[in-house]
Amino acid sequence: MEGYKLNTGATIPAVGLGTWQADGSSCQAAVAEALKVGYRLVDCAHLYGNEREVGNALGEAFERGLKREEVFITSKLWCTTGAPKRVTEAVQISLKNLGLTYLDLYLLHWPVLAPLGDATDPPPRSSAEVKKPLRRLEETWRAMEKLVEVGTVRAIGVSNLTVPQVQNILSFCTIVPAVHQAELHPFWRQDELVKFCQSKGIHVSAHTPLGIPGRRLESAPFSEEAPEPKTPLAPSLSRSRSVHAPMLKTTTIQEIADRLNKTSAQAINSMEPQLQLIEGNHSYLQENGGLQAVEETEDHEVVEA
Repeated sequence: MEGYKLNTGATIPAVGLGTWQADGSSCQAAVAEALKVGYRLVDCAHLYGNEREVGNALGEAFERGLKREEVFITSKLWCTTGAPKRVTEAVQISLKNLGLTYLDLYLLHWPVLAPLGDATDPPPRSSAEVKKPLRRLEETWRAMEKLVEVGTVRAIGVSNLTVPQVQNILSFCTIVPAVHQAELHPFWRQDELVKFCQSKGIHVSAHTPLGIPGRRLESAPFSEEAPEPKTPLAPSLSRSRSVHAPMLKTTTIQEIADRLNKTSAQAINSMEPQLQLIEGNHSYLQENGGLQAVEETEDHEVVEA
C-alpha cells in the first residue's frame, strides 16, 4: 500500500481504517476484514471504548502470519488523562487492550482538559471548569516525548488543533509532531492548517472524510451556498457544520459521482488520496464504508464544492 514518510523516517500508509463509533463484535469484525483485504493502518483511541476488540482482531491477524512491523497502529491520549502524571498510565492501558508492546503513533486527541472519568465526550453543558484550554500543554507534551525516548511509542502527534495551538507546541517542543490528524473533507478543507503543517514537516492525516454522521450544529445549519468555514482560532470541541447526509446530497458531488458511475461516498473518498497529488502529503482515514478507487475524478470540482 502507498505510504508517506514522516519526519521520524517511518512510513505511514496513505489509507487507514478508523474505528470511531464502531463497537463490540462489529468493530472486531471490521478490523479483521480490513486487515485481510490489505489495510495496514488502524486508527484507534481510548475514547472509542473498543481498543480491546481492535486488539482481538490484531491478535487473530498475527496468528495468521501478519507481522507487527507490517501494520501501523495509532492511538490517542484523551483529555481526561492529559495531566502529565497520567500520560504513561494512559498509554499502557491502550497497549494492554490492543495486545501490543508499542504504538507507531500516539496523538494528543484534543487540546482541552476534562474531569477524570469515563471515556466519553464532555457533556454539552460543560463550563470552563470542565472544558478549558489545555494550559499545561507543554507539560503534557514533555510527558509524551518521554514515551518516544523509552520506546513505548515510535512517534507522537496531535489531533484537532488550530494553527496557533500547533505554533504553541513548536515553540517549546523537543520532538516536532509527526502527524496532525484533522477533520478534512469538501466542506471543511482547513487549507491554512494543512499548508502550515506541511511547511513545518508535519504530516496531515484526514479524519471523518464524509463529515460527522447524524450531527448537525444548530448554530450553523447546512447550506450548499454557504461559504467554506474558516479554521477556528479559539480552542473548541465543535467541528464543522457538515454531516453525512447533506454532503452526500450536494449537487456538485452527485454530478461528479454520476458522471463516473460511482456513489457520492466513493467520489468523496477519492478526494483526499488524490488531493495529496495536487497540494502535498495527506493520508486518509476511511471510517464510513469500503474504499473503492475512482479513476479520473476531477479533483478540483470536488475540492471546490
